[in-house]
Amino acid sequence: MNPIRKHLISYKYAIRGIWRAFRHEPNMRFHLAAAVAVIVVNCLLQISTTDWLITLMLIGLAWMAEIFNTAMEKLADRVTRDRDPLIGQAKDMAAGAVLIICVFAAVCAVIIYWPYLF
Repeated sequence: MNPIRKHLISYKYAIRGIWRAFRHEPNMRFHLAAAVAVIVVNCLLQISTTDWLITLMLIGLAWMAEIFNTAMEKLADRVTRDRDPLIGQAKDMAAGAVLIICVFAAVCAVIIYWPYLF
């Protein structure tokens, strides 16, 4: 297969994975709603280009963390549905990674929006 064609096909799989995450994962829909809210607030407050870049990067990081968390959970569930302490720890850590980026995103939101609001 042509290397360029092979590369382009890989985008199809990536887009399918993103679509599947947003379509079937409630947490991804929550992150999408939060992202839309952030974009609306950014527009209303007319924030700076730098603040736009920071908020967009944080949105991307939160989505990425949630997709990695979902992938880890699905893979772990494929290995075994039985209670396994190591799989439980891995799932907890993956969920923790999502929580970390979301907490930091919220803190950044306060720091970014504070001067525009007060």
